[in-house]
Amino acid sequence: MKKYNKAPLPFQGQKRNFIKLFNEQIKKLCGDGSGWTIVDVFGGSGLLSHNAKYACRNARVIYNDYDNYTERLANIGKTEEIRKDLLSLVSGYKIKEKIEGNTKLRIINYLYSQKTYLDFVSLTSYLTFSGANVAHSMADLERSSLYNRVTVTPLNCDGYLEGVETTHLSFIELMQTEFTGNVLYLLDPPYINTRQGYRKGTYFGLLDQLKLFELMKPPFMYFTSDKSEIVEMVNNDNCTFSDIFNGCEIFETKNQVARLSSYKDFLIIRNC
Repeated sequence: MKKYNKAPLPFQGQKRNFIKLFNEQIKKLCGDGSGWTIVDVFGGSGLLSHNAKYACRNARVIYNDYDNYTERLANIGKTEEIRKDLLSLVSGYKIKEKIEGNTKLRIINYLYSQKTYLDFVSLTSYLTFSGANVAHSMADLERSSLYNRVTVTPLNCDGYLEGVETTHLSFIELMQTEFTGNVLYLLDPPYINTRQGYRKGTYFGLLDQLKLFELMKPPFMYFTSDKSEIVEMVNNDNCTFSDIFNGCEIFETKNQVARLSSYKDFLIIRNC
């Protein structure tokens, strides 16, 4: 089974900086996975599901794909052909250099000419600096400033979700499901009042966050950052729902996004 330390296709917030620690901690908790069901509730790119199955081979791993990432994986061959063609079109530009004039026009015309699946998340990553503002159409790309960010690494997803079960459920439906044996929940929810990484088109609101707290039960691994106030709640015994984090361990990693800009990611683990 091939090991992936990052997702095969671009995805914001895929937790690749936590993968080594995640693998260590999940093996400590679940061993080889015998008797365990590992539920990746907010599945995202599937990177946590893949690594859970890699680390705990005998576990039942459920990847809840609510972002249709599996559709993107199914079309990775088409995206790879487009990536190679884009690489040729931007050959006269340095990496991260702005693309202007005729080259931008050629890129736009080329993409319009494709009578095939277009992965706009990947195209946004390859051609813009828009961050969370993913292009959803050719019109969006046309309006954007384009830059040469096309990856030179060929795309491949062989064996990525091998042995992993895929579902497409709301987090409420999934967490209300009864599983046999031991159950570990992997929880990487969006930040409150954002569309980031889950159910694009609808916000993950305060009521969703409160419902998640209501449904949570140990053992679980909960991912968050200093962009939210979850860690502050964990450390405040007077907060409603703070008891669900009793006896937890908190791990952190610092992410540098620019010379003067950084943020912290946290992994909160409660074993029992």
